[in-house]
Amino acid sequence: MNDAGISTAELRESIREVLEAESPLTLVRLDREAARQPLGALWQKMAELGWFGLGIAEAHGGLGLGYRHLALLYEELGRFLTPLPVMGTLLMADAIARAGSEAQQRCWLAPIAAGEVRASLALPTGAVDLPRLDHDRTVGGAVCDILNGDAVDELLVPVQNDAGRVYLALFHPGTPGIEVTPRRLIDLTRTMADVRLQGARVDAERLLPLDAATWTALLDHACLAIAGDAVGGTARILSDTVAYLGERRQFDRPIGSFQALKHRAATWKIESEGITALTRHCAELLSDRETGRSGLVSAAKARATESYLAVAGDAVQLHGGIGFTWEHECHLFLKRAALDAALFGTVVQHKDRAAYLSFGDSLGPPRTPPSHESLRRFFNA
Repeated sequence: MNDAGISTAELRESIREVLEAESPLTLVRLDREAARQPLGALWQKMAELGWFGLGIAEAHGGLGLGYRHLALLYEELGRFLTPLPVMGTLLMADAIARAGSEAQQRCWLAPIAAGEVRASLALPTGAVDLPRLDHDRTVGGAVCDILNGDAVDELLVPVQNDAGRVYLALFHPGTPGIEVTPRRLIDLTRTMADVRLQGARVDAERLLPLDAATWTALLDHACLAIAGDAVGGTARILSDTVAYLGERRQFDRPIGSFQALKHRAATWKIESEGITALTRHCAELLSDRETGRSGLVSAAKARATESYLAVAGDAVQLHGGIGFTWEHECHLFLKRAALDAALFGTVVQHKDRAAYLSFGDSLGPPRTPPSHESLRRFFNA
Protein backbone atom coordinates (compact mmCIF):
# COMPACT_ATOMS: atom_id res chain seq x y z
CA MET A 1 0.00 0.00 0.00
CA ASN A 2 1.34 3.49 -0.76
CA ASP A 3 0.58 6.95 0.66
CA ALA A 4 -2.49 7.26 -1.56
CA GLY A 5 -4.04 4.11 -0.16
CA ILE A 6 -5.86 5.84 2.68
CA SER A 7 -7.47 9.26 2.41
CA THR A 8 -5.76 11.76 4.68
CA ALA A 9 -9.14 13.36 5.41
CA GLU A 10 -10.60 10.02 6.49
CA LEU A 11 -7.57 9.27 8.64
CA ARG A 12 -7.71 12.67 10.33
CA GLU A 13 -11.42 12.29 11.05
CA SER A 14 -11.00 8.82 12.53
CA ILE A 15 -8.04 9.84 14.70
CA ARG A 16 -9.82 12.92 16.00
CA GLU A 17 -12.98 10.96 16.78
CA VAL A 18 -11.05 8.48 18.91
CA LEU A 19 -9.00 11.12 20.73
CA GLU A 20 -12.04 13.28 21.45
CA ALA A 21 -13.65 10.30 23.17
CA GLU A 22 -10.63 8.80 24.92
CA SER A 23 -7.99 11.53 25.36
CA PRO A 24 -9.69 14.44 27.16
CA LEU A 25 -7.56 17.15 28.77
CA THR A 26 -8.69 15.92 32.18
CA LEU A 27 -6.60 12.80 31.56
CA VAL A 28 -3.45 14.94 31.48
CA ARG A 29 -4.06 16.13 35.03
CA LEU A 30 -4.30 12.67 36.59
CA ASP A 31 -1.37 11.32 38.57
CA ARG A 32 0.54 8.42 37.05
CA GLU A 33 -1.27 5.65 38.87
CA ALA A 34 -4.73 7.05 38.21
CA ALA A 35 -3.91 7.54 34.52
CA ARG A 36 -2.40 4.08 34.03
CA GLN A 37 -5.60 2.23 33.11
CA PRO A 38 -7.17 4.80 30.74
CA LEU A 39 -3.82 5.42 29.03
CA GLY A 40 -3.28 1.68 28.63
CA ALA A 41 -6.71 1.34 27.05
CA LEU A 42 -6.01 4.26 24.71
CA TRP A 43 -2.67 2.76 23.65
CA GLN A 44 -4.36 -0.55 22.87
CA LYS A 45 -7.05 1.24 20.88
CA MET A 46 -4.38 3.02 18.83
CA ALA A 47 -2.73 -0.32 18.11
CA GLU A 48 -5.99 -1.93 17.03
CA LEU A 49 -6.60 0.94 14.61
CA GLY A 50 -3.15 0.52 13.08
CA TRP A 51 -1.73 3.92 14.02
CA PHE A 52 1.66 2.55 15.08
CA GLY A 53 1.97 0.77 11.75
CA LEU A 54 1.36 3.78 9.54
CA GLY A 55 5.01 4.04 8.54
CA ILE A 56 5.88 0.32 8.78
CA ALA A 57 5.99 -1.83 5.69
CA GLU A 58 3.14 -4.24 5.07
CA ALA A 59 5.61 -7.13 5.13
CA HIS A 60 6.16 -6.39 8.82
CA GLY A 61 2.54 -5.92 9.82
CA GLY A 62 2.20 -2.22 9.04
CA LEU A 63 0.19 -0.17 6.57
CA GLY A 64 3.12 0.87 4.39
CA LEU A 65 2.22 4.56 4.36
CA GLY A 66 4.54 7.49 4.95
CA TYR A 67 5.13 10.92 6.41
CA ARG A 68 1.98 12.42 4.93
CA HIS A 69 -0.11 10.22 7.19
CA LEU A 70 2.27 10.29 10.15
CA ALA A 71 2.10 14.10 10.12
CA LEU A 72 -1.68 13.93 10.57
CA LEU A 73 -1.27 11.61 13.54
CA TYR A 74 1.24 13.94 15.17
CA GLU A 75 -1.06 16.92 14.61
CA GLU A 76 -4.04 15.25 16.26
CA LEU A 77 -1.98 13.97 19.20
CA GLY A 78 -0.82 17.55 19.73
CA ARG A 79 -4.35 18.87 19.50
CA PHE A 80 -5.37 16.69 22.45
CA LEU A 81 -2.04 16.84 24.37
CA THR A 82 -2.07 13.04 24.36
CA PRO A 83 0.38 11.92 27.11
CA LEU A 84 1.80 8.80 25.44
CA PRO A 85 5.28 8.03 23.99
CA VAL A 86 4.07 7.76 20.41
CA MET A 87 6.84 9.84 18.82
CA GLY A 88 9.63 7.83 20.43
CA THR A 89 8.02 4.55 19.42
CA LEU A 90 7.60 5.60 15.80
CA LEU A 91 11.17 6.92 15.74
CA MET A 92 12.33 3.50 16.92
CA ALA A 93 10.44 1.88 14.05
CA ASP A 94 12.02 4.32 11.61
CA ALA A 95 15.51 3.66 13.00
CA ILE A 96 15.12 -0.11 12.68
CA ALA A 97 13.64 0.15 9.19
CA ARG A 98 16.59 2.27 8.07
CA ALA A 99 19.54 0.79 9.93
CA GLY A 100 18.41 -2.62 11.13
CA SER A 101 19.27 -5.94 9.56
CA GLU A 102 16.54 -8.17 8.15
CA ALA A 103 16.60 -10.16 11.38
CA GLN A 104 16.22 -7.01 13.48
CA GLN A 105 13.35 -5.81 11.33
CA ARG A 106 11.57 -9.14 11.70
CA CYS A 107 12.13 -9.08 15.44
CA TRP A 108 10.96 -5.55 16.18
CA LEU A 109 8.72 -4.00 13.52
CA ALA A 110 5.70 -6.29 13.84
CA PRO A 111 5.57 -5.93 17.68
CA ILE A 112 5.83 -2.13 17.31
CA ALA A 113 2.95 -2.11 14.80
CA ALA A 114 0.92 -4.25 17.20
CA GLY A 115 1.49 -1.81 20.08
CA GLU A 116 3.55 -4.31 22.07
CA VAL A 117 6.57 -1.99 22.39
CA ARG A 118 6.82 1.53 23.75
CA ALA A 119 10.12 3.27 23.12
CA SER A 120 12.08 6.45 23.60
CA LEU A 121 15.00 7.54 21.47
CA ALA A 122 17.88 9.91 22.15
CA LEU A 123 19.95 11.33 19.31
CA PRO A 124 23.51 12.64 19.76
CA THR A 125 22.68 16.30 19.17
CA GLY A 126 25.33 18.00 21.26
CA ALA A 127 28.98 18.17 22.17
CA VAL A 128 28.62 15.86 25.18
CA ASP A 129 30.60 12.63 25.33
CA LEU A 130 28.58 9.60 24.33
CA PRO A 131 28.52 6.43 26.45
CA ARG A 132 31.43 4.19 25.52
CA LEU A 133 30.87 0.80 23.91
CA ASP A 134 33.73 -1.50 24.89
CA HIS A 135 35.03 -4.46 22.87
CA ASP A 136 33.02 -6.88 25.06
CA ARG A 137 29.84 -4.85 24.32
CA THR A 138 29.52 -3.40 27.79
CA VAL A 139 28.53 0.24 27.98
CA GLY A 140 29.49 2.93 30.46
CA GLY A 141 28.36 6.55 30.60
CA ALA A 142 25.21 8.62 30.84
CA VAL A 143 22.56 10.20 28.63
CA CYS A 144 20.37 13.00 29.95
CA ASP A 145 16.94 14.26 29.01
CA ILE A 146 15.41 11.22 27.31
CA LEU A 147 11.78 12.07 26.63
CA ASN A 148 9.40 9.69 28.47
CA GLY A 149 12.42 7.54 29.27
CA ASP A 150 10.84 6.30 32.49
CA ALA A 151 7.63 5.14 30.82
CA VAL A 152 8.77 2.88 27.99
CA ASP A 153 9.78 -0.71 27.30
CA GLU A 154 12.88 0.09 25.25
CA LEU A 155 15.48 2.87 25.34
CA LEU A 156 17.47 3.70 22.20
CA VAL A 157 20.71 5.20 23.49
CA PRO A 158 23.56 6.52 21.31
CA VAL A 159 26.90 4.83 22.11
CA GLN A 160 30.36 5.11 20.58
CA ASN A 161 33.12 2.52 20.31
CA ASP A 162 36.88 3.08 20.48
CA ALA A 163 37.05 3.49 16.72
CA GLY A 164 34.61 6.40 16.87
CA ARG A 165 31.71 4.56 15.28
CA VAL A 166 28.29 5.48 16.68
CA TYR A 167 25.41 3.09 17.27
CA LEU A 168 21.94 3.23 18.74
CA ALA A 169 21.84 0.58 21.45
CA LEU A 170 18.48 -0.89 22.46
CA PHE A 171 18.22 -1.37 26.20
CA HIS A 172 15.37 -2.64 28.32
CA PRO A 173 15.10 -0.34 31.37
CA GLY A 174 15.43 -3.38 33.63
CA THR A 175 18.78 -4.46 32.18
CA PRO A 176 21.46 -4.91 34.87
CA GLY A 177 23.77 -1.90 34.96
CA ILE A 178 21.12 0.64 33.90
CA GLU A 179 19.75 3.28 36.24
CA VAL A 180 16.81 5.35 34.97
CA THR A 181 16.08 8.49 36.99
CA PRO A 182 12.79 10.23 36.10
CA ARG A 183 12.44 13.99 36.28
CA ARG A 184 9.13 15.81 36.37
CA LEU A 185 8.61 18.67 33.97
CA ILE A 186 6.43 21.75 33.97
CA ASP A 187 4.81 20.05 30.97
CA LEU A 188 2.33 17.73 32.68
CA THR A 189 1.85 15.67 29.52
CA ARG A 190 5.38 14.27 29.40
CA THR A 191 8.36 13.32 31.53
CA MET A 192 12.11 13.22 31.10
CA ALA A 193 14.62 10.71 32.40
CA ASP A 194 18.36 10.57 32.89
CA VAL A 195 19.94 7.20 32.08
CA ARG A 196 23.20 6.06 33.64
CA LEU A 197 24.92 2.95 32.32
CA GLN A 198 27.54 1.16 34.39
CA GLY A 199 28.74 -2.03 32.75
CA ALA A 200 25.39 -2.62 31.01
CA ARG A 201 25.80 -5.28 28.36
CA VAL A 202 24.18 -4.98 24.94
CA ASP A 203 23.83 -7.93 22.56
CA ALA A 204 24.99 -7.53 18.96
CA GLU A 205 21.43 -7.87 17.68
CA ARG A 206 20.48 -4.83 19.75
CA LEU A 207 22.93 -2.47 18.03
CA LEU A 208 21.92 -0.24 15.11
CA PRO A 209 24.67 1.58 13.18
CA LEU A 210 24.04 5.34 13.21
CA ASP A 211 25.72 6.91 10.19
CA ALA A 212 25.22 10.47 8.99
CA ALA A 213 22.36 9.58 6.63
CA THR A 214 20.42 7.72 9.32
CA TRP A 215 21.08 10.48 11.86
CA THR A 216 19.77 13.08 9.42
CA ALA A 217 16.66 11.05 8.56
CA LEU A 218 15.79 10.45 12.22
CA LEU A 219 16.32 14.10 13.10
CA ASP A 220 14.10 15.13 10.17
CA HIS A 221 11.42 12.72 11.41
CA ALA A 222 11.67 14.15 14.93
CA CYS A 223 11.42 17.69 13.56
CA LEU A 224 8.28 16.81 11.60
CA ALA A 225 6.74 15.12 14.64
CA ILE A 226 7.35 18.12 16.90
CA ALA A 227 6.20 20.59 14.25
CA GLY A 228 3.02 18.54 13.81
CA ASP A 229 2.47 18.50 17.56
CA ALA A 230 2.87 22.29 17.58
CA VAL A 231 0.48 22.72 14.65
CA GLY A 232 -2.22 20.69 16.38
CA GLY A 233 -1.74 22.40 19.72
CA THR A 234 -1.78 25.85 18.15
CA ALA A 235 -5.01 25.13 16.28
CA ARG A 236 -6.71 23.78 19.42
CA ILE A 237 -5.78 26.57 21.84
CA LEU A 238 -6.58 29.22 19.22
CA SER A 239 -9.99 27.67 18.51
CA ASP A 240 -10.78 27.50 22.23
CA THR A 241 -9.67 31.10 22.70
CA VAL A 242 -11.80 32.41 19.83
CA ALA A 243 -14.79 30.53 21.26
CA TYR A 244 -14.17 32.16 24.64
CA LEU A 245 -13.95 35.61 23.04
CA GLY A 246 -17.41 35.02 21.59
CA GLU A 247 -18.87 33.97 24.97
CA ARG A 248 -17.34 36.45 27.41
CA ARG A 249 -19.27 39.74 27.51
CA GLN A 250 -18.40 43.26 28.62
CA PHE A 251 -20.49 46.38 28.17
CA ASP A 252 -23.26 44.15 26.82
CA ARG A 253 -21.06 42.95 23.95
CA PRO A 254 -18.93 39.85 23.33
CA ILE A 255 -15.34 40.85 23.91
CA GLY A 256 -14.50 39.23 20.59
CA SER A 257 -16.24 42.16 18.89
CA PHE A 258 -13.63 44.60 20.20
CA GLN A 259 -11.33 45.62 17.38
CA ALA A 260 -8.06 45.11 19.25
CA LEU A 261 -8.96 41.55 20.20
CA LYS A 262 -10.27 40.76 16.72
CA HIS A 263 -6.95 41.85 15.25
CA ARG A 264 -4.96 39.70 17.65
CA ALA A 265 -7.09 36.63 16.94
CA ALA A 266 -6.87 37.24 13.18
CA THR A 267 -3.09 37.58 13.37
CA TRP A 268 -2.77 34.26 15.16
CA LYS A 269 -5.14 32.60 12.71
CA ILE A 270 -2.92 33.66 9.81
CA GLU A 271 0.12 32.38 11.71
CA SER A 272 -1.60 29.07 12.40
CA GLU A 273 -2.49 28.57 8.75
CA GLY A 274 1.07 29.37 7.73
CA ILE A 275 2.76 26.84 10.01
CA THR A 276 0.17 24.23 9.09
CA ALA A 277 0.87 24.65 5.38
CA LEU A 278 4.64 24.60 5.94
CA THR A 279 4.57 21.47 8.10
CA ARG A 280 2.32 19.54 5.73
CA HIS A 281 4.52 20.58 2.82
CA CYS A 282 7.50 19.17 4.71
CA ALA A 283 5.64 15.89 5.14
CA GLU A 284 5.23 15.77 1.37
CA LEU A 285 8.93 16.47 0.83
CA LEU A 286 9.98 13.77 3.28
CA SER A 287 7.61 11.26 1.73
CA ASP A 288 8.97 11.99 -1.74
CA ARG A 289 12.60 12.29 -0.52
CA GLU A 290 12.95 15.65 -2.21
CA THR A 291 16.25 17.52 -2.21
CA GLY A 292 16.37 20.27 0.43
CA ARG A 293 13.93 18.56 2.75
CA SER A 294 16.19 18.65 5.82
CA GLY A 295 16.63 22.41 5.76
CA LEU A 296 12.92 23.02 5.30
CA VAL A 297 11.82 20.61 8.02
CA SER A 298 14.20 22.32 10.46
CA ALA A 299 12.63 25.63 9.46
CA ALA A 300 9.18 24.13 10.08
CA LYS A 301 10.19 22.85 13.51
CA ALA A 302 11.62 26.24 14.47
CA ARG A 303 8.73 28.31 13.15
CA ALA A 304 5.91 26.02 14.34
CA THR A 305 7.21 25.77 17.90
CA GLU A 306 7.98 29.47 18.05
CA SER A 307 4.43 30.27 16.93
CA TYR A 308 2.90 27.71 19.30
CA LEU A 309 4.66 29.31 22.25
CA ALA A 310 3.53 32.80 21.21
CA VAL A 311 -0.10 31.82 20.57
CA ALA A 312 -0.38 29.81 23.80
CA GLY A 313 1.14 32.67 25.76
CA ASP A 314 -1.27 35.19 24.27
CA ALA A 315 -4.18 32.82 24.89
CA VAL A 316 -3.50 33.13 28.61
CA GLN A 317 -3.96 36.89 28.36
CA LEU A 318 -6.96 36.73 26.04
CA HIS A 319 -8.75 34.52 28.57
CA GLY A 320 -8.35 37.25 31.18
CA GLY A 321 -8.05 36.30 34.83
CA ILE A 322 -9.28 32.75 34.34
CA GLY A 323 -6.47 32.08 31.87
CA PHE A 324 -3.90 32.35 34.66
CA THR A 325 -5.54 29.71 36.85
CA TRP A 326 -4.42 26.12 37.40
CA GLU A 327 -7.93 24.86 36.65
CA HIS A 328 -7.98 26.28 33.12
CA GLU A 329 -6.42 24.52 30.13
CA CYS A 330 -4.25 27.41 28.92
CA HIS A 331 -1.20 26.54 30.97
CA LEU A 332 -1.23 22.95 29.67
CA PHE A 333 -0.71 24.15 26.10
CA LEU A 334 1.78 26.83 27.09
CA LYS A 335 3.98 24.32 28.92
CA ARG A 336 3.78 21.77 26.11
CA ALA A 337 4.76 24.51 23.66
CA ALA A 338 7.79 25.44 25.76
CA LEU A 339 9.06 21.85 25.74
CA ASP A 340 8.36 21.40 22.02
CA ALA A 341 10.58 24.41 21.33
CA ALA A 342 13.50 22.75 23.15
CA LEU A 343 13.21 19.11 22.03
CA PHE A 344 15.82 17.79 19.56
CA GLY A 345 17.38 21.24 19.20
CA THR A 346 16.20 24.74 20.04
CA VAL A 347 14.52 27.26 17.76
CA VAL A 348 17.82 29.08 17.18
CA GLN A 349 19.71 25.87 16.45
CA HIS A 350 17.16 24.75 13.87
CA LYS A 351 17.11 28.17 12.23
CA ASP A 352 20.88 27.88 11.92
CA ARG A 353 20.57 24.38 10.46
CA ALA A 354 17.89 25.52 8.01
CA ALA A 355 20.03 28.46 6.89
CA TYR A 356 23.15 26.33 6.50
CA LEU A 357 21.45 23.56 4.54
CA SER A 358 19.43 25.97 2.38
CA PHE A 359 22.02 28.64 1.61
CA GLY A 360 25.41 27.20 2.59
CA ASP A 361 26.47 26.43 -0.96
CA SER A 362 26.05 30.08 -1.95
CA LEU A 363 28.97 30.92 0.35
CA GLY A 364 31.49 28.73 -1.46
CA PRO A 365 32.03 25.62 -3.57
CA PRO A 366 29.74 22.61 -3.05
CA ARG A 367 30.45 20.75 0.14
CA THR A 368 31.32 17.11 0.51
CA PRO A 369 28.67 14.94 2.21
CA PRO A 370 28.63 15.87 5.93
CA SER A 371 30.19 13.55 8.46
CA HIS A 372 28.44 12.44 11.60
CA GLU A 373 30.61 14.78 13.70
CA SER A 374 29.93 17.79 11.48
CA LEU A 375 26.20 17.17 11.77
CA ARG A 376 26.48 17.11 15.55
CA ARG A 377 28.19 20.52 15.52
CA PHE A 378 24.89 22.15 14.59
CA PHE A 379 23.76 21.41 18.12
CA ASN A 380 26.89 22.15 20.12
CA ALA A 381 26.19 24.02 23.33
